[in-house]
Amino acid sequence: MSTKKLNKFVDLSKKLVNFKDYSVEEREEFISNAIAIYRNNNLGGSAITTQVAKFFLFLVDPRKAVIE
Repeated sequence: MSTKKLNKFVDLSKKLVNFKDYSVEEREEFISNAIAIYRNNNLGGSAITTQVAKFFLFLVDPRKAVIE
């Protein structure tokens, strides 16, 4: 796994939201979710772009609650 690509994915995801306004718990969950999404979707083999980050943002962002 490429740490450089993982960091880029996390950073791009954070830029899509107002990350500085998140609580410590939300920040930790956001980063944890981003790492899990990156690993579970084998994103290391693809180009990491803003479009990729936007596509997965609803899974990464703890403030984007899924309503069933």
